[in-house]
Amino acid sequence: MEVKIDVRPRSKNVMLVAVRGKIGSETVEVFKQELEKIVLSGNTRLILGLKEVTYLNSTGLGVLASMLRLVRKESGDIKLFSLAPGVKELFNITRLSSIFEIYETEEEALKAF
Repeated sequence: MEVKIDVRPRSKNVMLVAVRGKIGSETVEVFKQELEKIVLSGNTRLILGLKEVTYLNSTGLGVLASMLRLVRKESGDIKLFSLAPGVKELFNITRLSSIFEIYETEEEALKAF
């Protein structure tokens, strides 16, 4: 399965990025390129929905962490919401849950900006 990314404005300065599929060795480069395209086009306030991510490897976690650093340099942020149970567990095990703000719903993530 491939990774699919849908992007749409959620408010005047926050973009919703909904991710579906597997983020593994075969798809992580596409995932990285798509996120870079979003950020480098000036969108530095993102809410990422990961509810439909069925697999996320360590390289994918690294991509998310590097994107977070990039947007924070530009006074932006990435807030995560609706993490699939396995993905949420991975964020807790790796302690990335202490770096990212994680919310249950899209609305909560949006309000956090």
